Amino acid sequence: MQQNIIKPLYGEQSFNCPHCMALAHQIWFRVNGNPEEELLIYKNMEYSPSEYLGVNGFLTNNYVALSYCVSCKKTAHWKSGKLVYPVTCTAPLPNGDMPEDVQEIYNEAREVSALSPRAATALLRLALEKLLPQVGATKSSIDKMIGELVGKGLPKEVEKALDSLRVIGNEAVHPGTIDLEDNDGVAHALFKIMNMVVDRMITQQKEIDDIYSLIPESKLEGIEKRNQKALNR
Repeated sequence: MQQNIIKPLYGEQSFNCPHCMALAHQIWFRVNGNPEEELLIYKNMEYSPSEYLGVNGFLTNNYVALSYCVSCKKTAHWKSGKLVYPVTCTAPLPNGDMPEDVQEIYNEAREVSALSPRAATALLRLALEKLLPQVGATKSSIDKMIGELVGKGLPKEVEKALDSLRVIGNEAVHPGTIDLEDNDGVAHALFKIMNMVVDRMITQQKEIDDIYSLIPESKLEGIEKRNQKALNR
């Protein structure tokens, strides 16, 4: 089970620190000054919270602010409500059973997710396209591959997860009705869905097969006869 990560959000009192990744309380500081002064401080990444002029009242109009992690004692820098330093990835790591070629694209999506949710979403769609032929679909368009798996008895919740990745991924490649601009929440959710799909279609199946392999051969023959009898009715 993967650990849930609380993404850094402007003004929140606790989240996983982008420096040490610990779930920790954050103290906010702001600059009392004009935008030119704030910009100078923003450019100086070594600026100390003690040199800020006041504790932030969680104002939304601060041009520059710092969040101070009480765990690692380091500061993250925010500009216009967005995290700009350090640039870090909080997307979940890939499921260990994810095929290597799919995992390579997934990790590429993780690397760009902090800078471009749209690019990450498009890469996840490509990862899905690579995954489906490895879980029973004939290589084709993603829509047709999902339809084929549905015809083979794909569970409804997995179908919904696959279509979420397909449709939102299409929106990233061919912009439409879903606004992905700066919407890292959508991209972050799709990483979790991708892992869930791998868990349902690969990990759980492998675990079942491992347990099934423990059944004695004589019992397996009995199971096969029962199944054949049921199919011939």
